[in-house]
Amino acid sequence: METIEKQLSSEIKEIALKYGASLVGIVSTTAYNAHPTINVKWDNLGSTKKITDIMPNSKSIVVVGYHFWDDMLDIAIKKDDEWIYPGYFPLTTIKHIIKSHLETKGYTVYDDPFISLKRVAQLAGFGNYGKNALIINPIYGPWIRQDAILTDAKLAPDKPFTEDLCENCERCIKACPVDALSPYKIDYNKCLVGVQLLNTNKDLERYKRSFTKNSHLMCVVCQKACPYGREKHN
Repeated sequence: METIEKQLSSEIKEIALKYGASLVGIVSTTAYNAHPTINVKWDNLGSTKKITDIMPNSKSIVVVGYHFWDDMLDIAIKKDDEWIYPGYFPLTTIKHIIKSHLETKGYTVYDDPFISLKRVAQLAGFGNYGKNALIINPIYGPWIRQDAILTDAKLAPDKPFTEDLCENCERCIKACPVDALSPYKIDYNKCLVGVQLLNTNKDLERYKRSFTKNSHLMCVVCQKACPYGREKHN
């Protein structure tokens, strides 16, 4: 007979996939907290937090992945002083639907945690942390974006992804036009995604793929170099 944890986990996954998720997985709070915090250099955000520092009664993390099948999903649009990423909107919608489902069953949900999304994606079984500092999925390659919610519901965790899909391949590192990559590391002062959004290096403006004064496509060179997921990306 299926346990309550497994039944609720199955319900959440079915809902997530129904409303557009490409991947969905579950990580226990304990498993995530067993890893050290990470200093997020992007925009000087500081160190990620332990789950229990954000939501003391959290038991599980629901991780949702969305396949960016077309370059247009990597568009960035500036409104006043804020950057907006329309490609991520489906993830927000899916999270809200999962949150509503859990809350109707009496559980508490925190839907905007400052945690390492790449770490929880690996722990949820999505893929490995690649040499381009992105999650590499066997089917979708690096074209997966992820988000997560915390809940006090005890859910059945998935197995972490343990295989190294990159192995000896370094195509992404060689493809980077500004040498921002070394194996499994990224130089945020060089990476064109950060440079273009934060205007930290005017000399690299020539790489920007602009549409209008307020919009451009983020750099995807290292992703296109990856052999995984090519047949599913336009």
